[in-house]
Amino acid sequence: MKILLFEISTSHEECIYSQVKFLTDSGYKVDLLLNASLKSSVHSYKNLCNAIQFIVPVENGIFNKIDQQRRLIKILKNYPIVVFNTASSSKIVRNLTILLSCYKMKCIGILHNGKKLNDSFTQKLISLKIKDYLVLSDYIKTNIDQKKGLKVESFYPCYFPIYKDEIIKPSNEIWISIPGRIDLGRRDFDLLIDCLSLNQIDVNIKFIILGKLNKESREGRAIWQKITSNKLQSSFIIFDEFIPNNVYHNYLMKSDYIMPLLKKSADYLTYKISGSFNLAYAYKKSLLCNSYFNTIPDLKENALFFDDNNLSIVLNKISGNESINTAKYLDDKWLYRNQKEKYIQFISI
Repeated sequence: MKILLFEISTSHEECIYSQVKFLTDSGYKVDLLLNASLKSSVHSYKNLCNAIQFIVPVENGIFNKIDQQRRLIKILKNYPIVVFNTASSSKIVRNLTILLSCYKMKCIGILHNGKKLNDSFTQKLISLKIKDYLVLSDYIKTNIDQKKGLKVESFYPCYFPIYKDEIIKPSNEIWISIPGRIDLGRRDFDLLIDCLSLNQIDVNIKFIILGKLNKESREGRAIWQKITSNKLQSSFIIFDEFIPNNVYHNYLMKSDYIMPLLKKSADYLTYKISGSFNLAYAYKKSLLCNSYFNTIPDLKENALFFDDNNLSIVLNKISGNESINTAKYLDDKWLYRNQKEKYIQFISI
């Protein structure tokens, strides 16, 4: 059977490979219809796919938008199953799902913020067609109001292609990676940099900012100025251009810890995950998290926690090789075959 994975946005590509692998390992033929900006991101596993098409969403002109959506409907309606890799927060997704209500094919949606099902009018419109939703952790599922006529299941798209080992890590260094887009609204770089500037931290601890740090942008310039003004350049490994997938994942594979560096937000305790979580799960790495997040079950067994006042103490424990909690990943849900079977069972007609 053919199945289409559809992503109109410029993000969430990190969820696609797991689905492609689950499906192809289960005998499905997988087609991708993606935003053109994701072309380089899916290159490493294009051989698994039956066909890939790329689109550039129309930005201006109502008639141009209508024409593009009409052409998309002609593609989507030919598949027995379409998975919307991002099934919220998009007028295009809203319009397409309403129009697809006229067709019998099955639509499945991945929600990156479970709260949408609880209180979003747009999501109610999308749910006229999408009756089956996947969320990105077990704890998100438990916090969603179960709506009549809808099915909600959780899964962990925490698998990635195997990349050639291309980076040498000095044996005496401890690598703590901070993956993701540079976003001062979401990530507390001030807490980390202030800690390093005010405390004596082992010089062998290196913080890897795994996202393009554009020193000409407002946020990139602010972070770099704070690092340099405190003479902390030697504590960081940064990239000032796009990081290729193989380099990105090599650093993750060789990291000792993954540090989401999230600011405190109740949404992460109930309705959302950080992409950093999935990257840690993928490589069975210990997370280094603020204790604000210690109620999240997935983190409880796989994270080392700090609070706003003791980060330096925790870092020095790490560098001193003291006996500290590390990732266990004991639950059977972390096994590939279990995630695959759960996903396939859910999407099957």
